[in-house]
Amino acid sequence: MDLGKFYKQLAEKQVEPLFRNEPLQKYTTWKIGGPADLLYRPKNFIDCAEVLRLAKQFHVPVTFLGVGSNVLIADEGIRGLVIQTEGWREVSWSGQQVTAGSGILMSTLSRLTAEKGMSGLEFAAGIPGSLGGAVVMNAGAYGCSLAQVIAGVKTLDLAGELREYAPAELELGYRDSIFKKKKELIVETTLSLKPGNSDEIKEAMKEYLNTRRAKQPLDLPSAGSVFKNTAQGAGRLIEGVGAKGWRIGDAQVSEKHANFIVNRGEAKASEVLALIKEVQKAVKQEYQVELKTEVVLLGFEDTGR
Repeated sequence: MDLGKFYKQLAEKQVEPLFRNEPLQKYTTWKIGGPADLLYRPKNFIDCAEVLRLAKQFHVPVTFLGVGSNVLIADEGIRGLVIQTEGWREVSWSGQQVTAGSGILMSTLSRLTAEKGMSGLEFAAGIPGSLGGAVVMNAGAYGCSLAQVIAGVKTLDLAGELREYAPAELELGYRDSIFKKKKELIVETTLSLKPGNSDEIKEAMKEYLNTRRAKQPLDLPSAGSVFKNTAQGAGRLIEGVGAKGWRIGDAQVSEKHANFIVNRGEAKASEVLALIKEVQKAVKQEYQVELKTEVVLLGFEDTGR
C-alpha cells in the first residue's frame, strides 16, 4: 500500500470531501470505532469510480460504509480508504418501481413509498440502515425481506467499473447476498412494489414501529440485532443462559432485548467483541448452538465469528 502517493494524487485531483485520520465512531450507530486512514464521502458515482481506480493502482485497501447501523469498527480503526455513501439519496419513480441511491435510509424510503401508495416496504419502517447496507444483508423483519421486492442492483467494482445485477444473480438468502463475498460498492437499487392504499400502508408501518419501540432498546446506541436468528430464536437462547444485563466495560447485553448489545457511554469495540464471545460461549455450552454474528466486524484480525 502506497498511501502517501495515493493521497497526493487525490489532493492533486481535488477529490472531496476527503478526511485524514477521521474518527469513525461518529459514523456508526454504536458510536464506536477508531480512525480511518482516509475517509471519502463521494458526491456521485462517477467521481467515486475514479477514486476506486486510483486505489487499485496504489494497492490501497478499500472498505465500504453506509450509515454504520450494522457494523462494529475496531478501536484501532481501518487501514486504507473508507468510502462512505450516506450522501447518495436520489430517488426516481417509474410505474410501480422505485430506484434509489444506496445511501438513503430504509425508514425514509419506506415512508416515501407509503406516501406514493406503494406497498412492499412496510416492514422496513423501523430498520435504521441504508438501502445499500440492507441489500448486502438482505435486511428484513416480520417475515419479509428485500429479496421479495428487489428488481435490480447497480454497483461499482474495485476497478471502478459499473456493473448491473438481476435478482437471480444476487444469491439472496437469510441475511445474505452475493455482496458478502463479492466486494463491490452498491450505487443504486430498483425495487418493484404493488399499488396499495396509502392510509392502510401507513397504519401497518405505524404498528411495526410501535412493536419495535416496545421491544427494542432504542434509547441507547446499538447496532440492532447482534446475532443471526436460529430456529429457537437468538434472543431466547441468550436470555435462557441468563445473559441479559451482562456487561464488560460500557458494553452491555440489553436488559430489554437480549439480542442487542448497547453502548452505555464509552464502550470500546474490544469490549463489545469480548461480550459477543462470552454470549457465544455460554449459548454453545448450554444449547450446543453456535450463534453467528449478524453485525459486520471491520478492522479486526479476530472477528469471533
